[in-house]
Amino acid sequence: MTTEKLQKDQNFCIFDYYLNGVFLKWEEVIGQCPVLIPGQDWVVNLEDGTQITAKIVGTQAVSEDERKIYLSS
Repeated sequence: MTTEKLQKDQNFCIFDYYLNGVFLKWEEVIGQCPVLIPGQDWVVNLEDGTQITAKIVGTQAVSEDERKIYLSS
């Protein structure tokens, strides 16, 4: 199997994170977009190595493979 075929068949999901209404970061995750449930705790790894744990207050589908994730601290 060629690298091109692997890349074509590989699923991914893009998350745009918002914390308390302010854009936090975006992240590409390999695999299917998981089901996200309001009230669920979610951990976001920041680029400086710190982690934020916040509650999901809502989500919005931007496209089939992109989601806006609204978090509350």
